[in-house]
Amino acid sequence: MAKDVARRKKVRPGRSEGIARAKAGFTAKKHGKKAARPAARKQSEKAAKHGADKVVRPRVVYAADYGLMTAFHHMQRASVVMSLMEEGTGEDLRELLKRGVKLYRKAVEDDAKNKFVLRAIGVLRAAEHLSMAGLYAARAKHKQKATSPTPEWLAKVIAETDHRLERIEHEERGKGPDLFPVTVELLRQAEDADHDAHLAFELAMAADALCFALENGL
Repeated sequence: MAKDVARRKKVRPGRSEGIARAKAGFTAKKHGKKAARPAARKQSEKAAKHGADKVVRPRVVYAADYGLMTAFHHMQRASVVMSLMEEGTGEDLRELLKRGVKLYRKAVEDDAKNKFVLRAIGVLRAAEHLSMAGLYAARAKHKQKATSPTPEWLAKVIAETDHRLERIEHEERGKGPDLFPVTVELLRQAEDADHDAHLAFELAMAADALCFALENGL
């Protein structure tokens, strides 16, 4: 039995020997990984460079991709708010909405021409803000008795929009009723609506939207 135990001791490696072998194996693997990394990096860089040659740079198609969706939502919001207005009121506003819808349909038919999309966005956004302004005026008795924050930024918007209108005043514009004087009048009303900050905001935003449409050839 003593001999068998002695034989088993000779065959079974000692703890220190096992640790040494494990370290040796770990070192070999570690060196193997280090050696593989430069080759893998070179291959990755080569593949990336080859792939970059085939990449087609995307063109800017904001109006085509998102413009119709934006115009559509402005149109729907304006329509919903106008449905709450009393019958026989807001005829000018309804005409503006019709014009925006016409531009939107034109943009859908020929979405390659982004100018129609941009014009539709401007007119329909203006219709949305003006419908809200009309609703505020009609529901004045329901507004909350709370002081609004000082709208210093609104004065900046009005001044900037006025400056933009000056730059496009004498530019050639598209067919149909000229909305330039309407935009100027909206700015004037926004300045005069100091007693109602929310109404002033809607009027100024409507003027800004129409200015945007005019800048795009409306």
